[in-house]
Amino acid sequence: MIAIKRNISFTVEVKKTTAKTDKKAKQPEGRLRCVVTWQGQRVRLSVSHNVNVDGWEKALQRCRAKSVHGKMKTPASVINKDLDKTEEIINSIFLRFEDAETIPAKDEFIREYDKIVNPDKVVEKEDEVDIADRPLFSIYDEFVRDGTLSGRWSAGTLVKTKTIRKHLLAISKKLSLNDVISGGVNLFIQHFAGVLDNFKEKGLANTTIQNDIAFVKVFLRWAQEHGYCDANSFLNQRIRLKTAEKQVIYLTWEELMKVYHHDFGKKNYLAQVRDVFCFCCFTSLRYSDVYNLRRANISNGVIHITTVKTHDSLTIELNKYSQAILDKYADVTFPMDKALPVISNQRMNDYLKEMGKACELDEPITITRYKGTRRYDKTYKKWELLSTHCGRRTFVCNAIMLGVPANIVMKWTGHSDYATMRPYLAIADKAKAQAMTVFDRVDENGFAPPDSVGQKVGQKDEDE
Repeated sequence: MIAIKRNISFTVEVKKTTAKTDKKAKQPEGRLRCVVTWQGQRVRLSVSHNVNVDGWEKALQRCRAKSVHGKMKTPASVINKDLDKTEEIINSIFLRFEDAETIPAKDEFIREYDKIVNPDKVVEKEDEVDIADRPLFSIYDEFVRDGTLSGRWSAGTLVKTKTIRKHLLAISKKLSLNDVISGGVNLFIQHFAGVLDNFKEKGLANTTIQNDIAFVKVFLRWAQEHGYCDANSFLNQRIRLKTAEKQVIYLTWEELMKVYHHDFGKKNYLAQVRDVFCFCCFTSLRYSDVYNLRRANISNGVIHITTVKTHDSLTIELNKYSQAILDKYADVTFPMDKALPVISNQRMNDYLKEMGKACELDEPITITRYKGTRRYDKTYKKWELLSTHCGRRTFVCNAIMLGVPANIVMKWTGHSDYATMRPYLAIADKAKAQAMTVFDRVDENGFAPPDSVGQKVGQKDEDE
């Protein structure tokens, strides 16, 4: 059971026109209202009484004893009894939501209140139109409020909710839950085929379509759990779209060292972006976590942090590279006692590309995308694909290729299962396969060709 903090207050609302024109009135009166607030939401309810201002005890929020009110001369005791009953009804509604461990949205609360106070009104509304046949946007907004207030969603998820809402509106401003359920996943596949992508080309990539439909399923599952619809027919549909394996963009150890030691001259902003990026490469921190990293999170060579995205509590030991970066800024004061000069994610992504170009990270990388059944291949230079998340990927890839066991890496990164580590393990296997070819370059006497890196097997170093 959860506790919903709420405030119930009663107020007398006097119209300004009445106060100005009815100057002869000895006792100006106003409409009695009940205002309920909780979790950033607010509703105003009518109590069906007019109250004389002179007979209202504002501090007690009740009518003064033995006073009478309105044209009908209603006794204070009758009005106060109705106020007590209204307060009792409101608390009983919240108690039911607390037992169900859910926080009501404004519409949910009003619906429950009307069921008790205005049952005929509720019946008339329910007889008119099934809620699943009405435009779904008020329900979608309720879904977003629920996810936001619960604290389960990251900033990235909130951005995704806005994107999906725009797509739903683009399909139809009158789109209902039943329209979505009956249209199935093909409704969205057809819509996304006409949407412009980031390159202003028609049609979204199949992987993007899959992710967006998966989020629509999250919304429908929530709507079903809250009794708005039966969405099983949609939820059980599989999305059959051809996709390419996602490319993991990361820096090799050689590239990382090249960036780490690069002199950017007078471009101090690039040096700072490099430092933050390399810190992620040496610690596995996401952008959101390095942005929120405070000096108080670091003690005795260890980072103690609760991640923004997954709320995991992580302990990450510093190495000589990450410690050197922190030492560089030890005497610099940042807002809110932050540990590093972290700028906005968008600006940092822009500067990372400039940084990568300056460091000549020119390795060609071909990205394969599918739109419908058509395959699109486009080759980029590595610096064109750099983003803040490449830092985390760089840490994982290099840690595994340097021989750190995957289960140890997962303790630093917070990965919960090996499935999410599979792309990185595949990269490590590829590196191992390439390393094994060194044996192919060695003859039976243990010598490698002159152009090969290495020395005779068993040969001692010259300075031993």
